[in-house]
Amino acid sequence: MMNFGTIVSVDDPELNGRVKVRVYDLHDNIDLEDLPWSSVMMGSNTPAINGTGSSVNLAVGTLVVGVFLDSMVQNFMVLGTLPTKTLGEKDNNVRVRGEADPNTKDPVGLYQPPSTYAPVYPYNNVMETESGHCKEYDDTPGNERITERHKSGTRYEIDPNGTKNETIARDNYQLVLGHDTLEVHGNVKIIVSGDADIAVAGNVATTVGGYMTANVKGYIDATSTEGNITTTSTEGDITVTTTDTTKKITLAGNVDITENLTVAKDVTVTGKTRTSTSQLIDSHVHGNNNVNQSNTNPLT
Repeated sequence: MMNFGTIVSVDDPELNGRVKVRVYDLHDNIDLEDLPWSSVMMGSNTPAINGTGSSVNLAVGTLVVGVFLDSMVQNFMVLGTLPTKTLGEKDNNVRVRGEADPNTKDPVGLYQPPSTYAPVYPYNNVMETESGHCKEYDDTPGNERITERHKSGTRYEIDPNGTKNETIARDNYQLVLGHDTLEVHGNVKIIVSGDADIAVAGNVATTVGGYMTANVKGYIDATSTEGNITTTSTEGDITVTTTDTTKKITLAGNVDITENLTVAKDVTVTGKTRTSTSQLIDSHVHGNNNVNQSNTNPLT
């Protein structure tokens, strides 16, 4: 004979998923501490052994159905739950019912695509915990979607075409103990509102198949503490320009010129210069035989 009741406690002292049930018409006048602990039958899709499978997650107030295993009606076993209405609200999850997304106020990035949430009853399979963690496996035709959300708002969504949309409500940290590879067949856009720090213990190799452009509003500093800095162009020119004519380009060390040098503005030399070919400065040529002119003697 099937019996119905309400769960009044889930605090099993043995931590084994048992619950206390107040069975209608049988336990109405029994105090909570005198009610026996009842086992909960698990579904055949979970092994329920050695910590594997799903855990018992029943909540106080849940309407359950079960049977007594003894003639003294003491050993009650819960066979399942019966979602109906609690305090006038439907027990079936709002996401299952296909109603408005309860998380529409979650923050959305400037470039982030909108959620594809559009469930239709009864295709959305939902599991939500008491604190608000939620998983959705939505089989709504044309809107098949997977969503997992932490109560804080951190979430990810996989939309019907396989696009993954992810939101981190706070900080993000990832540890990779082995190698890491990111392969992107399309474009990549990275937008950082604050600072970006990249620390590399080894070498860095960058290969660009097209153009490379860097627009910097502040300073650009490049320092090599142990090696040389080399800039090479195999086909085009190398141009160093300051558009503000009141500024200057300073070379603090020795300057070796192995090809022609063309300078559009004034050049001030405070030390010695050495060239292996001719140089064009201020529209006249200094040859490499000008050994007797001031500041053009070969370095010694």
